[in-house]
Amino acid sequence: MEAIANHPLIEVTSDDITKAREFYEINDVTRIKQSLDTIYEWCNKQDHLINALKVMDRNLLERILILSRGSVEAAKTKIDKLLTSRGMMPELALNKSVEEFELLWDYGLYVPLPKLHKVDQSRVMVTQFLSEKLDAFSLLSYFRYAFMIGEYRLHYDYCLSERYIIDLTNIHIGLVTKVNPIVVKKAEVLCTEGFGTKIKGIHLLNAPPFVDKIVFLIKQGLKEKVASRLHVHNSYAELHKHIPKEILPKDFDGDGPSLIKLAEQWKETLKTEEARKIIKDMDQLVADESRRSSSKFNEEYLGMPGSFRKLNVD
Repeated sequence: MEAIANHPLIEVTSDDITKAREFYEINDVTRIKQSLDTIYEWCNKQDHLINALKVMDRNLLERILILSRGSVEAAKTKIDKLLTSRGMMPELALNKSVEEFELLWDYGLYVPLPKLHKVDQSRVMVTQFLSEKLDAFSLLSYFRYAFMIGEYRLHYDYCLSERYIIDLTNIHIGLVTKVNPIVVKKAEVLCTEGFGTKIKGIHLLNAPPFVDKIVFLIKQGLKEKVASRLHVHNSYAELHKHIPKEILPKDFDGDGPSLIKLAEQWKETLKTEEARKIIKDMDQLVADESRRSSSKFNEEYLGMPGSFRKLNVD
C-alpha cells in the first residue's frame, strides 16, 4: 500500500501518492489500512455485492477510498453506486473485448497522457479524430472504449480528477448527427455518479465553424457544473494556460510523446494477458439486484427514479 505497481503509460510517483492522500488529509497509512479492512468487511456482508468482491482487490478499494475523500461511509456508497450503475447500463459497461474496437481505432484515438497534472493531480485524456471519413463512427463504441481504459486504470492510477481534450481537426457537420444527448447523459452519469470521477475541464481544440452546434449538443447531456467547465480554445497557447506543456503531447506543442505513439502503446498493453483478465473480471463488477435488501437504490443514491434504460433528456 506504500507504493503501487509501476506502469509505463500511467505514471504515478511516490510524491503523487503523497499529494493525493494529503489533499484529503488521509496520509496516515495505518488509518488507510484500517479503512480498507472496514470497507472489505462491509462488502463481504452485502449479499448483492459479495460476488463482485472477488475481483475487487485492495488496490482498487484504495482508489475508491481516495476518490471518496477518505470517508469510509462515502466509499461504501460509491462502491454501491459503481456496481449498480454498471449493471444498469450494460451497453456502456459490460462484455467488452479489445477486438471490438479495431474499427474505432481506424477513426480516432482515445489516450490518457502519462503524467499527472501537478496542480490538482488530474489525469488528462485526449481524443483525436484521424480522418474526415467518420460515417461509421459510433459514439457508443467510443464511450465503451473510454470506460474500458478507465476500468483498467482503476488498478494503477492515483489521480483525483480528470480533464478531457477533444481535437476537432477532422470533424465535419455530419458527425453532429451522431452526438446523441441521451448517450452522452448516460456516459456522464456512469462517469461522475458511478465511478465518482471529478471532471475538472473539457477542452475543445481546432474547432470548426459549426462548433457552437457541437457545444450545444454536448451540454445537453451534462450537468450545469460540468458544462460550465467546457472550453473552446483557438490556439495551443490558450490550452497551455490550463494544462502545462510538459505533460501535453507534441501534437499540441507539448513536450510529451505523440498521440499516435501513445495510442499504439495502449493497444499493445490492452492485448496482454494481464489486461484481458482485468477487462474480463470487470464484468463481475456489478451488483446482484436480486439479492439487494432495498429496491430504492436508483432513486436514493443516483437521484433518478426509474431505470436508466428509460432515461429521457429534455
